[in-house]
Amino acid sequence: MTITVYTNYLIMSYDVVFHGTTTELAKALDEGPVLLSIKGGGEVLINSVNAALIEIKDSPLA
Repeated sequence: MTITVYTNYLIMSYDVVFHGTTTELAKALDEGPVLLSIKGGGEVLINSVNAALIEIKDSPLA
């Protein structure tokens, strides 16, 4: 799954590991900050309060 976060100043895109649907991830982001694992190692904390737009795409190679 790919998540792209757009802010007023930059765009960040991550290939993340999330064991659920895009709808479930969107709901979790709506409820508060979400800590996600990045494919290849590492983690990222996504806080939707700081985002102008968050785009979630299913990855065909998941």
